[in-house]
Amino acid sequence: MMSDAKKIKILMIGLGRIGGRFYEKFTAMDQSKVEIIAISESNMGNALIDDALDRGIPNYPQYEEAVKVFGEGIDIIMDTSNRTEIKLALRKLLQETDNRHTVILPMVVDYLMWYLMDDKAMPQAHHKDIGY
Repeated sequence: MMSDAKKIKILMIGLGRIGGRFYEKFTAMDQSKVEIIAISESNMGNALIDDALDRGIPNYPQYEEAVKVFGEGIDIIMDTSNRTEIKLALRKLLQETDNRHTVILPMVVDYLMWYLMDDKAMPQAHHKDIGY
């Protein structure tokens, strides 16, 4: 029955304390269900970049390039930076490219997923606005 499951293709923006943890969880999952197709990490000293490259996952330090390259091949953009300007720029880019498929995951959903996988407090709990 699971062979009919929809594979979820993810672009991850940021592999810091939150994104890095989600990256580790997603890469440990069955790749026929969840696949990270690209990452966008601008901190070239982040060790997870090497891990991603070893797995064949490309890094696009400029997230805009990844969105343009993969287009509607991205199901979910997971941006754990929680920087309003990035969310706004992503929405604008999806509109400009007429991408009606890709979903930008709201930070509040990051929290929900965190709670499902871990009972520890989320490291970015200092953010006041965790909405869309």
